[in-house]
Amino acid sequence: MSEEYKKQRYSVWLSKDAVQKSDAAVAMEGLTNRSAFIERAIHFYSGYLYQEKHIDFLSDVILESMKGIVKTSEDRLARLLFKIAVEMAKLESMLAAINDMDEATMRRLHIRCVNEVKKINGILTMEAAVRYQRSDEE
Repeated sequence: MSEEYKKQRYSVWLSKDAVQKSDAAVAMEGLTNRSAFIERAIHFYSGYLYQEKHIDFLSDVILESMKGIVKTSEDRLARLLFKIAVEMAKLESMLAAINDMDEATMRRLHIRCVNEVKKINGILTMEAAVRYQRSDEE
């Protein structure tokens, strides 16, 4: 083990509140012990204090935070889009089973729906669809 990574024992005086917070953080972060948390906290806080000299520290923290937020959002959106696609496939299958539509009618319907969705900026409600179906416009 190199000199840099050898650890020594130090006495530290802490309030009960600080010990409770560190123990909670140890459990939350999955650290091995309180010392690991204190060492991590020292590195973090020293980086915070010397942020002008350590621009890379804050950049990395912000970048990692943003990556986490974006990844969580992507995962949530992907799950929701999958659920919507399943529901749409069920609806389309039911409609195809009860309607006998020729190719020309399906193409006109597709063009009409694309134009309608563009017009309403993708915000479709059941009420708007009913009004749309009852209209005489082509």
